[in-house]
Amino acid sequence: MLYEFLPGLGPRTGSDGPLADSSSKILLIPGFLAGDASLYALAMGLRGGGHRVFFAGIWINIDCPRETIGRLTRALESAFERDGRKVVVVGHSLGGIYARELAHRYPQLIERTILLGSAIREPLDNSNPFVRMWFMATRRRHQEGGTCLNHINSLCGAHRPEPVAEIAQTIVYSRNDAVVDWRSCIESGPNIEAIEVRTGHNSMPFSPEVLAIVAERARWAGVGNGRAH
Repeated sequence: MLYEFLPGLGPRTGSDGPLADSSSKILLIPGFLAGDASLYALAMGLRGGGHRVFFAGIWINIDCPRETIGRLTRALESAFERDGRKVVVVGHSLGGIYARELAHRYPQLIERTILLGSAIREPLDNSNPFVRMWFMATRRRHQEGGTCLNHINSLCGAHRPEPVAEIAQTIVYSRNDAVVDWRSCIESGPNIEAIEVRTGHNSMPFSPEVLAIVAERARWAGVGNGRAH
């Protein structure tokens, strides 16, 4: 798309005015080998519904997870500090794993996470061989020695097996997913819901069905945030 290379044509983060009670602030996190531009269509749909969208500032998501979590932490804090209302964090694929980790670390900043096609159970083992090969090939060397490959199971501390107990989580998965095993996207817990969609993995951010799910959960979060302030 042309606006991938011309920022002025891409979706804006939204105005700085007060949000309606049914609107939310939403941080979008792209998947592996993708960038913010892969979520422009989803962002524009959400902005059209009155939500304020923030991007992760990622051109291509291949950095060490430790470095990426640091970048995302700054983006999350910046979004939260706009008005002190909690943020809805939406992540596609690897971005959903990062969204879940942010909820583990900063539950005081997050109202809800929404994971789109994210293999949260043994991510590498449940990704197709091509994706796994590229992930292994793009790992980074750590300043203190060693590389990401020495911490591959935890994604350099950016992934843990247990779900987040106190934060609502929506899981969107598809049996038509050809990138990750759809069963690896599902976990259970008191605040977790899992919704099946028909679209494939890479098309999730462009799916009207997925947009409707994300927008509805963002409205729920907005109502909860509005009552809390």
